[in-house]
Amino acid sequence: MSENYVKICGLKSEDTAVHAINSKADYLGFIFYPQSPRNISFEDSSKIIHKIKDKVSTVAVTVDPDDSIISKIIEIGFSIIQLHGNESLERVREIKASSSLKIIKSFGIENKSDLEKAKTYEEIVNYFLFDAKPREAELPGGNAKTFEWSFLNGFNSKKEFFLSGGLNIENVETAVNSNLTNFFDVSSGVESSPGVKDKQKISEFINKIKN
Repeated sequence: MSENYVKICGLKSEDTAVHAINSKADYLGFIFYPQSPRNISFEDSSKIIHKIKDKVSTVAVTVDPDDSIISKIIEIGFSIIQLHGNESLERVREIKASSSLKIIKSFGIENKSDLEKAKTYEEIVNYFLFDAKPREAELPGGNAKTFEWSFLNGFNSKKEFFLSGGLNIENVETAVNSNLTNFFDVSSGVESSPGVKDKQKISEFINKIKN
């Protein structure tokens, strides 16, 4: 049986980050998007990353980042960048060429054609992340919405993908048992209120995936 991997996204404190690591999280995501309730400053993230980067894979979550943001992420010492906007194939190539960061490219899924678009990025990214496609007034991610997981049946790619969007402690066992992927991403599903992580929910969520 393949091992399952968990990404806890939208962390804002060292205390919660350490708790997630102790609970056996594999990836921790830090969001650089001012409109998000989970936004963190470069300064605050740097202090946390400095203390935890040898213990876990760290992911800088960005939305259409410019070169100055990429430079800052490299400087802080993140191991992975997550591109959660409308980054073109050409832009992703530029980011890959200018850094040694691994790349997670996120796609909002509303129908199977969205997966076809993702396939065109297959050669230049390390992972995909599939989330519910946001409506116009919504944030790019973290909206606690699931999409039709059955769209992923038969999706063949050389790259692994994270299942994201609306996962929580109530539905994650169904997600694991669907055998679509071994990578799971959660943000709002382990919170007590928007942007406030709940340690007990983090532990329970990871436990349901790992055991």
